[in-house]
Amino acid sequence: MKLKSIAIIPDGNRRFAMRNALSVQNAYASGFTKVEDVVNWANENSIDNVTFWALSLENFKGRSKLELRILFALMRIKIRQVLRDRTFVKKQTHVKFFGKIDLLPKDLQGMISELEAQTEKFEKTLEIAIAYSGREEILNAAKKIAVDFSGKEKRIEGLTEKEFEKYLYSKNSPDLIIRTGGVSRLSGFMPWQNAYSELYFSRKLWPEFGKEDFEDAIKFYNETERRFGK
Repeated sequence: MKLKSIAIIPDGNRRFAMRNALSVQNAYASGFTKVEDVVNWANENSIDNVTFWALSLENFKGRSKLELRILFALMRIKIRQVLRDRTFVKKQTHVKFFGKIDLLPKDLQGMISELEAQTEKFEKTLEIAIAYSGREEILNAAKKIAVDFSGKEKRIEGLTEKEFEKYLYSKNSPDLIIRTGGVSRLSGFMPWQNAYSELYFSRKLWPEFGKEDFEDAIKFYNETERRFGK
């Protein structure tokens, strides 16, 4: 089956900083650049949907204020740049963010909304999960369903998976999930959507992840027989 959608868990920025005697800021900056690289590699391989887990909800709550300030500052710089250059308009790609966006600084929320609006007419997507938890996503969906279906017993009995998916942050089910950093787990990433995703774990730290590594992941996918439980 043709590879149409990938998701990336870009793990290893801080370990890369320690290993190479870099500041956390420089390591994260390298990681941000790598995101652009992967989007370009995906386009070269006719992959229309790319998702990145930029920051987990647990990281948002557990990282130091200094580290979060560094991340948010880099996000501001990068979003200003792509808005000014109309980078994703040129790539004809709709950039979408999901997660607990309301926890982010107000000015960053505004910039995110501006980028989403600038690119909303395109079918190809780049989705970025920020302050995201898979458990929270499902819990949030359940709460919304409880409100919408309140007092409608017959309707709730007929709730389908397709209807449930409408309440999720992301409707995209990745064909392939890549996690870098030598960790072989998903850590709660898109638990509903990843039911039949193929999983590829790279030992490379995220800033080290190169085009050959990306192509190895695609080769792994192409050599895998997808059965979807059959």
